[in-house]
Amino acid sequence: MHKIILLTLLLTSLSFSEKSYSFLGAETSFVNYDSISSPSLGLKYGIQKGMWRSSLNLDYANNGSNKLSSLMLQVDKGILKNFTKKSPFKPHAGFSLGVLQHKNTDTDKGYGLGLNTGVTYLLNEQVDLDLSYRFISTSKMNDIGSINSLNLSLHYFY
Repeated sequence: MHKIILLTLLLTSLSFSEKSYSFLGAETSFVNYDSISSPSLGLKYGIQKGMWRSSLNLDYANNGSNKLSSLMLQVDKGILKNFTKKSPFKPHAGFSLGVLQHKNTDTDKGYGLGLNTGVTYLLNEQVDLDLSYRFISTSKMNDIGSINSLNLSLHYFY
């Protein structure tokens, strides 16, 4: 797992001709797993370099006695660049991987790997708004086979 994360970060940072921008973000989501729907809140830290964006996402969902937390590495690449050159809307697609924990009457821990897609709206040069969908397939978890989430994020670039 550590090798995959390091390789992903290395590959997304190899474009030396492009300047990189760090960002902080806040995220709210609607999460669906194991017939449970729950709102979620999260924090993000990441780097964007050209059409590539990688981030670490820490999310927490709470629906009564069900609590789901995750720490995910998300890597996205801008798509349809030629069609959106002059538009503030920037579509993207990518993947996510990380660790998950679900608490109900007991604690269930495991891993997640999935795909994500969405569209970013550039508010100005330092702030963007991102609406995305993420599907995560879980491993080593007894209660949860997959997680679907609709996410709304606000990013500040510095």
